[in-house]
Amino acid sequence: MARPPAPREVQALKGDFKNNARRYQKEVPKSEKPLGNVPKHCSVGAGRIWKELAGKAPPGVLTESERFIMEITCELMAEFREDPRRFAGAKFTQLISCLGRLGLTPSDRVKLGVNQITESDNEFNRF
Repeated sequence: MARPPAPREVQALKGDFKNNARRYQKEVPKSEKPLGNVPKHCSVGAGRIWKELAGKAPPGVLTESERFIMEITCELMAEFREDPRRFAGAKFTQLISCLGRLGLTPSDRVKLGVNQITESDNEFNRF
C-alpha cells in the first residue's frame, strides 16, 4: 500500500514548495468552522470521549471537516474502554490510525509542529 501524502503544512515545513512548486499550485480547502458539539446519534460513551479528545487536541487541528473521523474515533475508543480485553486487534489498529490522523499521537504531533527558526537565525542564509 502506498504511503498517504503528508499534510500541506508538513510539506511546507520540509521545503517541498520550493523544490517542486508546480505540484503545489492548488490550495487545499480547510474549514474555518469549529468542531462543534457531540452529534446526537453518538453513544453516551462516545460523547464523553468526544469532549475529552476535543479538549486534548492541538489548537486549530480539529474543525468541522474532521467530524466524521472524530465520530469513528470516539466510538472505537468508547468500545475499547468498555472492554479492552475483547477489543479486536484490527479495531485497535484502526483506532491508532484514527488518533494519528487527528494529530493525537506523539509522532503525528511532530508533523504538526511549526518551525521556530526565523530567517535571521538560519545559518545557511549567508550562502
